[in-house]
Amino acid sequence: MDWFRSRRGAVVLSAAAFLAFLERALLDWRYVFPEFVPKTDTVTAAVSVAFYVACAAAWLWALSAASRGSRGGLRALLVLALLFGVVMGVATPTALCRFPCQTAWPLMEVSNWVGLVIGVLAAAAATIRLRSPGE
Repeated sequence: MDWFRSRRGAVVLSAAAFLAFLERALLDWRYVFPEFVPKTDTVTAAVSVAFYVACAAAWLWALSAASRGSRGGLRALLVLALLFGVVMGVATPTALCRFPCQTAWPLMEVSNWVGLVIGVLAAAAATIRLRSPGE
C-alpha cells in the first residue's frame, strides 16, 4: 500500500493510464473514425491528430513534472486520468457504444474496461499523493 501512496506509484499508474489512452486512440482511429469521417475530410483528420498529439504532449509533460515532485504535474495527471480513463470509460458503454459494443469486438471492450480500471487507479493514486503532506 505504501507504493500506491508514493509519488512513484502515482507516476507509474499514470504512465499505464497514458498507454491505455494511446491504445484506445489507435483503436478509435482504426475502427471508429472511418465510420464517421469520409477519407476525403482532411480537415477533420488534421484536427483529430492535433488533439491526440496535444493530449499526449500534456500527459508526457505531466508525467515528467510529477516525477520531479511537481504538484501541478500530479494535478494534471489526475485530470487526464479522470477525463480519458474514467469519463471515457463510463461514457463509452453508456452513451457511445452500448455494452457489448460490437465495434472491433472484443478489442474495444477490453481496451475500454482496462482503461477504466487503470484510470480509476491512477486518479486514486494521484489524489492520495496530492493529499499527503510533504509533496
